[in-house]
Amino acid sequence: MSEFYLRTESIKQTDILDLSVVNSADRSILDTLKSNEPCLLEGSRGTGKSFLMRVAELELEAESDSCITVFVPFNMSSLISTEDHLQFYHWMMAKTLKYLLNKLRKKGVVVSGLTANLLSNDENDTEDGVEVSLKGVVKLFEDSYKGKTSIDISALPDIEDVKEAIQTVCEENDLDRIYFFFDEAAHVFRPEQQRQFFNLFKDLRSPYITCNAAIYPGVTHFGDSFEPVHDCVYRKLERNISDSDYLQYFKDIVFKQSNENLRIEIDKQRDLFNTLALTSGGNPRMLLRTIQDLPKFNTTNVNTAIKSFYRGQIWSEHTDLGEKYKGHRGVIDWGRNFLENTVIPRVEEYNELRKEKGISESTIYFWVHKDAPEAVKESLRLLTYTGIIRKVDNSVRATRAQLGTRYEIKYGCMLSLESNPHAESQELFENLSIKKFVEFGKNHAAYSGSESLLNSDDEQQYGESLRSLLQRPIDVLIALTQWQKGRLKSTGILTIEDLHNNSEESLIEKIYGVGPARARTMKNAATAELLEYISG
Repeated sequence: MSEFYLRTESIKQTDILDLSVVNSADRSILDTLKSNEPCLLEGSRGTGKSFLMRVAELELEAESDSCITVFVPFNMSSLISTEDHLQFYHWMMAKTLKYLLNKLRKKGVVVSGLTANLLSNDENDTEDGVEVSLKGVVKLFEDSYKGKTSIDISALPDIEDVKEAIQTVCEENDLDRIYFFFDEAAHVFRPEQQRQFFNLFKDLRSPYITCNAAIYPGVTHFGDSFEPVHDCVYRKLERNISDSDYLQYFKDIVFKQSNENLRIEIDKQRDLFNTLALTSGGNPRMLLRTIQDLPKFNTTNVNTAIKSFYRGQIWSEHTDLGEKYKGHRGVIDWGRNFLENTVIPRVEEYNELRKEKGISESTIYFWVHKDAPEAVKESLRLLTYTGIIRKVDNSVRATRAQLGTRYEIKYGCMLSLESNPHAESQELFENLSIKKFVEFGKNHAAYSGSESLLNSDDEQQYGESLRSLLQRPIDVLIALTQWQKGRLKSTGILTIEDLHNNSEESLIEKIYGVGPARARTMKNAATAELLEYISG
């Protein structure tokens, strides 16, 4: 099979537009990201949030010379651990300004001494001096996981000085606006980081600044001062399997990265491809992963892949979150048990009864009462984060006019339970009705045992989990090829921390027989996978 890019971070900037597939829903999101209004883009892991922001960034630069785009990845946030109670805010500020100055320099934008001075309180009055100073602050924060430390943040400017400096840059260089694209807005298991992020997101609002950010469903904490309805445009990146263009859209995505042989096989067996596309439930990464793992594109291998991935691997990855972050283990495990042992069997039973009665209706949906225990809601939120379920809508009326939330179970998770998934897929899909769903009231017996699951946010517990995580072998990094892992091990890089501590330059020196270009690609892919693994 073809080898696919599974993460945007692994794709060269020059290849992004060539690999992009944009339908009407994507175009609407892109238009929002390119507008003057701040935007939050919500989507589960692997749905393509980062990719769309990269496309928006490239389109803005191609359409006008009067704006500057700055893409700021926050995926190192998991490593920050200092005595500063506003540590994340200060790290974000330093990182954002560092990336801004780097982009201005690349674009040849003039930064006056006065403006440079506004961007730093350490008496540097040159662009290069400020950038070096900010780089040092960022590095200290990102190394703080090794042991809590005190970091001198006196060099960081006030937020009002930052906005004044950006206004001056725009006015002196005939620029209309600076667009910031924040990726991996904050660590999903550290709510305080997320609250500080949204404070910065709101504080940066200015006629000369637009902020856009990618966030996850269910696990995002906005804090008291940020209201999504009023402070931004809130967009969701979801691809409904019932959309008329769904199958063609995903075929186009796969074809963009496929070799000629795979394209021929897919065209010859389009129904087989359609089954795989539907099982992904609208998630491009899941589709690419299952196709990439096929030894040959045929019915036997597709059925095996569906059962293996959607019965086992997708659940294991969800459970692994509890292994990484001990404080969430209880609610993660409970949610999996609730879905596997209660919800899915009920949905199966419903579909079987309809089939026995000769009624052409099936469902992959369930409904939970709005007053269900908070731990139940939290477990479902984490299942939406990993993409096993999707929240369809709120305030849906069920039996006796009760209000609740309707969820969709990943199509592949339901189909994988069949002995011959591909043979059953067409009938299941054609008979799906969103109006039919199984219900779980506010006091359902299945909620028993959920009462004591929730823990308060515990930074000490998080720190212990992170230290344990960094000691895991690089074999857990699934996006790395066996060849890459072998070359890394041959240089003595055995754990996640070993990999993190090696710079791109040191890898180029250590890996015998690999030139700079290939070593850089390998380092980028490894770092992207490493940071996503650490981030959950």
